[in-house]
Amino acid sequence: MQKGPSSKIRALFLDIDGTLVGADNQISAAVQRAVTKAQERGLWIGLCTGRTRYTAEPVAAQLWRPPDYLIVSNGAIAIETPTETLLHRRLLEPALALEVARILIDAGEQVYIYEPAFRPLVEESRVLYHPARPVGAFATPPRYQPYASLLSELPFTPVSVASFGPQQEMQALVKAMRESLSEDFSVIQSGTHALWGVEIFAAGVNKRSGAEMVARRLGISSQECMAIGDHMNDIELLEWAGIGVAMADAPAEVQAVADWITASVEEDGVAEAIERLLTIAA
Repeated sequence: MQKGPSSKIRALFLDIDGTLVGADNQISAAVQRAVTKAQERGLWIGLCTGRTRYTAEPVAAQLWRPPDYLIVSNGAIAIETPTETLLHRRLLEPALALEVARILIDAGEQVYIYEPAFRPLVEESRVLYHPARPVGAFATPPRYQPYASLLSELPFTPVSVASFGPQQEMQALVKAMRESLSEDFSVIQSGTHALWGVEIFAAGVNKRSGAEMVARRLGISSQECMAIGDHMNDIELLEWAGIGVAMADAPAEVQAVADWITASVEEDGVAEAIERLLTIAA
């Protein structure tokens, strides 16, 4: 799909998992250099991730210069990092979150209900979970509070309800949830290539909506933005951006909406895409 930018790119939105970092959770030196070069050229940098703020900030801290924006929880929360200004927050009504949790538990799924964390403190990043079965890294969550039976009332207003598992199971679950839930919800397929997830947010939440909020803050259009991602939850963002870039190992559906295909995360695809952009802009 070739949209082509109509004006100079002024902001760069980067997914984290499978894009900025691989399985080792480390930003490579080549990517560090490329991001820094983009910052030196005057581009605004926003990390746009499905991670919570608590889990995104350690990656952001690896950059040689901090990013200007953090868009976390798949676009539900957007933060201007230098000033710690909360730009955007869209949470789930507790009653709606419990409705979703009951559906997932009845389907035999492990369920996580996430509280938004606005500062990087463990105490402020609470998760309730229903331990239906162990799933990969989520088998023994060290800071999570289990509930033996579904609560009648949540002790906080959550940002999302989620379940994680194998790819085929999660793809089927996404389809089922989209068919069964009302327009009060946004159902997003996310995760990594090893562990897929289904996350349910308030209506209208996705990475695009978070990036749009930042673009409005900056006074720029989507055509002045470039976005790089690798998974299903990046599709709306890549479609929206003036230049949408998919990683080489992204699913076919993601590559289909991209303007460019770059190398994999192991081959420093973000660095390749940024260098291509800066060469064009030179």
